[in-house]
Amino acid sequence: MSEQLKFIVERLNESPFNKNFNLISFDSSSSEQLLQVLSDVLAEMDPAHNVDIRTEEPEATTMRLINALRILKYKTPPDVSLKAFGQGIVQGDKQILHPVLEWLLRNLEDLRKRAYLAKFLVKLEVPPEILGDADIAAMYEQYENLIEEFKLIHKETETVKNSGYSVGELKSDMEAMEKERDIVLNRIQQVQRKVEGVPSYEAMLSAAHDLRVQRELEKELINQRQDEETTLSHRDQRLQRLQQQLKDLRHASVGASPQGLLQRLEEETSVNSYLAKQKLPREIEAREQDVAIMSAVLAEPVMGHSELDALNAKLQAVNAEISQLVQRHLATKNPAEDKLAPFRQQAAIIARKKESTAEQLAEMRARVASLDEELQEKQSQLQSVAGDAVLRGEEFKRYVNKLRGRSSLYKRHRSQLSALKAESGVLSWTTQILTSRTEKTLSGMATVAAQHGMSGILETESRLDEMALQKSELDMAKGQSLEQISGLVLQLREQIASRKAQLAPVIKELRPLREKCQELTAEYNQTKQRHDSTAAGLDSSLAKLEQETNALQEERDDWESECHLLEAKSVIMETELERVAEEIRLYRGGDGVEKGKKTLREQLGAAISEREKQSRVLKEEQKTVQEVQVNNQLQKQLWSQIQELMEAKLQCYSRAKEMSGTVTIERGSETLVLQ
Repeated sequence: MSEQLKFIVERLNESPFNKNFNLISFDSSSSEQLLQVLSDVLAEMDPAHNVDIRTEEPEATTMRLINALRILKYKTPPDVSLKAFGQGIVQGDKQILHPVLEWLLRNLEDLRKRAYLAKFLVKLEVPPEILGDADIAAMYEQYENLIEEFKLIHKETETVKNSGYSVGELKSDMEAMEKERDIVLNRIQQVQRKVEGVPSYEAMLSAAHDLRVQRELEKELINQRQDEETTLSHRDQRLQRLQQQLKDLRHASVGASPQGLLQRLEEETSVNSYLAKQKLPREIEAREQDVAIMSAVLAEPVMGHSELDALNAKLQAVNAEISQLVQRHLATKNPAEDKLAPFRQQAAIIARKKESTAEQLAEMRARVASLDEELQEKQSQLQSVAGDAVLRGEEFKRYVNKLRGRSSLYKRHRSQLSALKAESGVLSWTTQILTSRTEKTLSGMATVAAQHGMSGILETESRLDEMALQKSELDMAKGQSLEQISGLVLQLREQIASRKAQLAPVIKELRPLREKCQELTAEYNQTKQRHDSTAAGLDSSLAKLEQETNALQEERDDWESECHLLEAKSVIMETELERVAEEIRLYRGGDGVEKGKKTLREQLGAAISEREKQSRVLKEEQKTVQEVQVNNQLQKQLWSQIQELMEAKLQCYSRAKEMSGTVTIERGSETLVLQ
């Protein structure tokens, strides 16, 4: 109990409750405070429970809390009856409310989801007489369809949530796509700069645009042709299927006659009449008996273990006595004299066979219905994925081969694209290195030129084709010799050639590494795709298994509660049987009956006679009281009149004394003093 209180207080002190309780204050809370805490906890799952119970009627509060717990599927402890549980809720009993709070706080997330679903999945109860209206019936059917649609949408939403896609991955994909878009825009700008000076630029651009439009149109036409071919193949398959069905029907109709059809209909009619007139009424009667027994169980007070043990002992004794009576009956009765015994046995065997056959028929019909529902669900899923057309046979194999070819083509193009991206990155990095080295070389050349007094070499570029322009600028400088400048240019060319020779083996080594990097990248992408698909499948399978486990656990809890109810019902029935058997045994009498022990009928008769005697005595007393009442009333009236007369005399005497003088009473004598 202390662990339970500790857990409840810790969770109530955390967000989103923030109650600031401690063990002592919570344990000393009143019933009204406990009910308010329970209402606040339920309000976290459903805002409709955010109510101040001080402004609410106690009956409304109790019904609201009990309905909420019923919707959340709270299972009462086995040692607590439903009546005691309801009384505990009404009275705010700690023994009842503490386990409820612990269960709610331990399963807060699951119960929040269950409360959310209950708003849409708990159907409204509509009386049958109101559903007789066509408009209301149509509206209720639409309401049920919307509930089923909500179930499907919620299931798809949970599947998407559990598919493994996260917000971080989507953001990273978006960032990568934005980077690729920037790269494409830069390439477009580069191409535009290159072709700006090309003659007939606009004509070539329009021709390229027309070519692209025509290619897209060609692709659309090819896709349309493929769709038409697929539709034609589907129609052919449907035609073949219908022809096969027609062939099967014709084959089935061979040898059929009106008598055979009538015989089949008569068999179906007999089966349905047996189900409707014999089997279903028995089942309904059994269910009604179960309901009556459960009602009696609920009405009976709770019994302890000692009483249950005594009832079990009495039940065993009664069963033993019944078996002895049956054996005596069989021993006294000669089976050879009973000519109807074989017919009874055959009738019992036939009845059992009919019942077993009816049960098998019901099971097969239920199985066929479930298979039809599953088939419709699979067809709807397949239609949502593949449209109205469904591929079968060779067409499906061709479609799978086509998908495999497209998948391999996609993978090959993706690997080529990744290789081109890697090569572009390496080339851009190499270009940056060469540019930086060229700038350093040109800056060194400018420094050498400045030492020789030249001022026009600082404006140079990275390409070797502009060396002639630099040479002309050097020739135009004043006071410098042509031999020194040409030597300097030769020196620069030698340095560039030596640098190229140094970079050649590095580039040769880089090429196989680049190819290997591309292969590893492609393999990594394939492995990642397989891993992602496998992880998504495992997640979906795990979610499905968890849902099935929860459903089985709930079903097990329902069966356990029903088992407890049936056990209690059995105990009550055994008690009633013992009472009836004891009454019959006492009524019949015999050797085993205790002397002086009266039957229930005799006890009730004695009690009734005793009450009748008391009633007669009371009636005589009533009669005597009525006779004396008149004299007593007259005597009371006379005494009241005497009392009034004496009071009047006393008043007159007092007035006379006041008028005549003062009366002095001393030692038994009176003295009148005149004034």
